[in-house]
Amino acid sequence: MWVGALQRSLIRFKLFYSLNSLVRLCRCLSQKNFPFHFLLGSGEIEGRDLAGPRSDLQGQKCFFASKRLILIGCFLVITPSMTTAQRVEIQHDGRSYIDLATAGGRLGMKAYWLSGNKTFRLRSQWTNIDIGKGKRILYLNSIPIYIGFPTIESSSRLYMAKADYQHVLQPILTPQAFPKKPALRRIIIDAGHGGRDGGAKNDAYRLHEKDLTLDVSRRLKSMLERKGYEVVMTRDSDVFIPLERRPQIANRAKGDLFISIHFNAAARTTAEGYETFALTPQYQASSKYSEPGRGDSRRYDGNDQDPWNTLLGYHVQRSLVQTMGGTDRGLKRARFLVLKHLDCPGVLLELGFVSNPGTAHKVRSATFRQSLAQSLYDGIIQYHNRLQRIP
Repeated sequence: MWVGALQRSLIRFKLFYSLNSLVRLCRCLSQKNFPFHFLLGSGEIEGRDLAGPRSDLQGQKCFFASKRLILIGCFLVITPSMTTAQRVEIQHDGRSYIDLATAGGRLGMKAYWLSGNKTFRLRSQWTNIDIGKGKRILYLNSIPIYIGFPTIESSSRLYMAKADYQHVLQPILTPQAFPKKPALRRIIIDAGHGGRDGGAKNDAYRLHEKDLTLDVSRRLKSMLERKGYEVVMTRDSDVFIPLERRPQIANRAKGDLFISIHFNAAARTTAEGYETFALTPQYQASSKYSEPGRGDSRRYDGNDQDPWNTLLGYHVQRSLVQTMGGTDRGLKRARFLVLKHLDCPGVLLELGFVSNPGTAHKVRSATFRQSLAQSLYDGIIQYHNRLQRIP
């Protein structure tokens, strides 16, 4: 909403300034004897005493009348083009898009195209955002973050869907813009799979996802409890817990944060890396789909936490990659059942592909699994620290 208001204010200011300057010019030119002096934009126009013989005065009046018409014409031509070139909001396919340069300027960020004009950059002292034309992914301090709609270019300016600005950039850069800052005292850890649901596996390395998730969850629980948090596990043994019951456990415990721990697998054994999933916002397509479907218009309870889901996901993914290294698969969106009905911020993590021989070899090590738990702990602490800085 602020974008449209800013645009209207800018247009009103330019029209008022142009008309005011014309009025002052006409008043000056209507006087018989005057040294005139007035400002026009950043330049300065100076005149001289027009007193003199009548024939000279008539010639000078004619000269200044011509200049007056030229100036009026310039104002009428330039003013509309200025407002058009600097549009801060446009409509496309029934959605509102905002100018990234204007949005970045409000955040104190410099905006410019990189060489080749294929990637647009917003930059400040501590933050660097790169995003390409027609892309559904941006890089915030090198962390890939998937957005709902492709960016569009218009008149050499790059525009982002307003929904993506509200669901991605604002929660991470200015979370104070959102009401109801969550508390963080009780943390729910969800060890994925269990019991008859073994999850992903690698028979060659004798790895089962259900065992790995429980091991990392217990390590994380110990760290958080030593820090003073209260921790609730959706399962603390090799038992089967239906997916729909996991958010119910979190809600009944009145959790302040939900973190679901998983490992990945793929038919292609070269697949690798870490990724974090937050609940897809209403009306948007999840990251694996190219455009919204009919079911994407539904809003879930978990969408009430959209800003905090994004903020939590960003800090956990960043900590995970910074601590562990390896391939950064980014912060993505999905409508996983364990996320849809939460009453608190929540994310689901994929801590590597057990189908990848290199990852499988590492994850067999207790030291490596301890490092995974440490990276998740650090991400939660960073998220909590950011919450505490919000007034």
